[in-house]
Amino acid sequence: MENSDKLFTGKGDLYSKYRPTYPKEILQILNNKYPFNPSMTVADIGCGTGILSRMFLENQNKVICIDPNDEMLQICRNQLSEYKNVTIMKGTAESTGLQDHSVHMISAGQSFHWFNLEKAGREFRRILKSPNLVALIWNDRDNKDIFTAEYESIAAKYSKGYHGTGSTNISDDLISQFFNWSYGYYQYPNLQELDMEGLIGRYLSTSYSLKPQDDKYEEMISILKDEFNTYQKEGKVTIRYTTKLYVGKLL
Repeated sequence: MENSDKLFTGKGDLYSKYRPTYPKEILQILNNKYPFNPSMTVADIGCGTGILSRMFLENQNKVICIDPNDEMLQICRNQLSEYKNVTIMKGTAESTGLQDHSVHMISAGQSFHWFNLEKAGREFRRILKSPNLVALIWNDRDNKDIFTAEYESIAAKYSKGYHGTGSTNISDDLISQFFNWSYGYYQYPNLQELDMEGLIGRYLSTSYSLKPQDDKYEEMISILKDEFNTYQKEGKVTIRYTTKLYVGKLL
């Protein structure tokens, strides 16, 4: 999506603090069911503040973090400064800046829905080498949970350009076409426990959140606080997710 990187300017600190992490089962699947191991190089496209990148770094992979947003990249540098096997660079899914056939796997955590899929597919094939893996990952809110559904309802009602959790508008057909109809799908439960500050920060970290100058901002914050007080236990609420993982080869 054109200029989508600008949507997160000013949100980097909130994103880093209040976005959910990813289940370690993702690594287990990649290590056990695919030709993936810690010696391989991963390009994390749309890395944001490095939440998914950290998981691969902890797996001892060399990770190249790529994002178009300067603010996000600076926070990523700060967050991942303890790791020696990380490279952080500005780029997009359609123009990564990487050399031909230089990475074993591409990951995209909560970012694939921003890509131009035709151009990104060409770029991915250019930079990939054996085993040519791509892992697409989303934390999608589980609206079977009562509080999570209430949060979703507030976000949908009060946000500008609301688009769900990212994979909402990505159909199975689109995934199939991207992987040439050959990929694996896995899902895992995931959750976040948040105090009131964290809940508000979680909402404000999104691309579609209202800004303080918006007419409905104070009303939305008040309703969010009311819902927190209704559902909190010991000062925290739980947002539940289904983490979705799509893995395939691009040849």
